[in-house]
Amino acid sequence: MFKDTSYQYLKSVSDTLRHLESYINFVPIMWNKVFLKISVTCILIVGCSSPDNEKTAVPGHMTSPVDSLTALIKQNPDNAVYLAERASLLLDQRQFKEALDDIERAWILDSNHIRVQLIRGDVYYVLNRTRTSRDSWLKCVQSDPSNEVCRMRLAELYLAVRDLEAAQEHLKIILENNANNATAHFMMGVVIRDLYGDTNRALLSIQRSIEIKEDYIDALDMMGVLLTAKGDPLAIKYLQNALNINPNQHDLLYKTGYAYMRFGKFNEALEMFTKATIVNPQDDQSYFNMGFIHVEIQKYDVARDYFDKAVKANPESFKAYYGRGYAHEMLGNVRAAIEDYTQALALNPEYVPATESLRRLGRF
Repeated sequence: MFKDTSYQYLKSVSDTLRHLESYINFVPIMWNKVFLKISVTCILIVGCSSPDNEKTAVPGHMTSPVDSLTALIKQNPDNAVYLAERASLLLDQRQFKEALDDIERAWILDSNHIRVQLIRGDVYYVLNRTRTSRDSWLKCVQSDPSNEVCRMRLAELYLAVRDLEAAQEHLKIILENNANNATAHFMMGVVIRDLYGDTNRALLSIQRSIEIKEDYIDALDMMGVLLTAKGDPLAIKYLQNALNINPNQHDLLYKTGYAYMRFGKFNEALEMFTKATIVNPQDDQSYFNMGFIHVEIQKYDVARDYFDKAVKANPESFKAYYGRGYAHEMLGNVRAAIEDYTQALALNPEYVPATESLRRLGRF
């Protein structure tokens, strides 16, 4: 019973996929920041080259971009773009009230300027006021239907709020105009998976994003997760490629360990899970999986120790208690097994394996 229920538990990748979606949903504000910085830099170079600025420059003093924009705004208080760009920088610095004040001033001055519309959407998105973000970015694409940045923002927002049809429509337009937009292909894969439940088509879109951008870590990650769920060992290649880019990313270490375990490569799985617990000592699931692997190879004393670590990392993990109980039972320590099965049931009264184990031992 333990083996069957544990495998059922370990086969589930729903938590992994939810984790992926959690950062997919918050990517938009980070996109095109290089473009934004270049844009701000260009403004500052032009603005700071004026004779007045040269006169007031302090030798050896490094002026921050915010300070430089503040100086420009002082000279040009009705320049909506300067205000919007300062709002973007303040947003990066998590000065939300100041960013909001700037972008609203900019909006009053010139709500038809593309940069103002774009950045206003960014500010309100971070503030979780997504309707205002949507309206700002919609105004942007209405003003300029070919504006890829605003349309990408909209696609991300619709994906975040689970309006998958709307997200798909914007992504189609983006890809019609730019077939080499790796992020759009990746997002389209997510939409296809969630809207139609078509994993094969989703994989094609995500693979296309990787062909365009080989180091696209989110796409490599998602490919690995989906292929693991399909039972395709090629998943390991994608996850390892992602790990090559970021060797210490905890969730990647866990997913790679899970993939190795899923395909019976226990030594490699143990290595990945061990690294995951070094990065995050509270990773109870990696400890649980290492315990399960040792159950598989019938090293019950080692399994017990890993389940014990899982319990210590997460005292609310009823499955960790159940695993430790099973290891105790296999080692002949029935009293300890009953205590752990009982605790597992106390944490989750609906957990059938614990009920059945106690019944088997005559204690239920």
